[in-house]
Amino acid sequence: MDILNDWKVWVIIYIISAVLFAQLFKKANKEMKNAGAMTVLLELFTALFALTLSIFFEFKIAHDLNVYLTLLIVTAIYAATDRLNIEARYGLQPSVFSMLKQLSTVFLILFSFLFLKEQPTFYRIIGGILILLANILLSYNKGKFKLNKYFIMSILANLLFAIAMLININISDQFNLGIYTVITVLIPSIIISILGKYNIKDLKEEFNLYNKKQFIIAAFSWSIMLISSVRAYQLGNVSVIAPLFSLTSIINSIYEYFITKDRKILLKNLLMGTLILIGVILIKM
Repeated sequence: MDILNDWKVWVIIYIISAVLFAQLFKKANKEMKNAGAMTVLLELFTALFALTLSIFFEFKIAHDLNVYLTLLIVTAIYAATDRLNIEARYGLQPSVFSMLKQLSTVFLILFSFLFLKEQPTFYRIIGGILILLANILLSYNKGKFKLNKYFIMSILANLLFAIAMLININISDQFNLGIYTVITVLIPSIIISILGKYNIKDLKEEFNLYNKKQFIIAAFSWSIMLISSVRAYQLGNVSVIAPLFSLTSIINSIYEYFITKDRKILLKNLLMGTLILIGVILIKM
């Protein structure tokens, strides 16, 4: 279908699914007892949905052993990233989490200078500074800078994600997109299960704590979000798509305003989100 080959469609799908996931997941996990078990559950449900969605994409699979070795390293990093992100999402508002997520772009730029020998440009430097400034200001509350553990977890997760992206360049092109998504969530779920020593009983007990309908829809949204982000980048121009993806933080802020009715938080988040959007645009110029 031609519509599945239009990057603009995938950007719209990404924004909708990312906002839906952020808001529903926040509601679903209010009674979370074990963040590790929750991460495994989310990854397993997401893998199931991604497998179902794989029929919409061309079937192909890599035949180079080096690709699988690289993918194994990447998925191990994703396991740590997912585990940190799940707990960070639990403790942060979706809009704040979305803004912190843009730090991965700053880390990627830094790595490109250090390891890929790319030349720093004025726009990239200013863009990176704006994103950093916005995220620093996010931690400023009532005259003090407050970096709680959820902020730190999110920052570390974005650092690890940037490392994975640096290693993972173009691997997704060698697989069916649904199958690739299955691999990137299923292997981390296995790693976390082994390290956390979670069995089926542990996972069942954890799952029973949640709003099951919201959790399942959130997992479906995450599978859509992961697939649409990769597909959009495959079809379109990164310099255009990345700023559009960063709009999720602004949309989440507006959505949260209708729940909290806190005008001060709305204005602060909109300002920070706008700074981040400008920063991303400058970086991609």
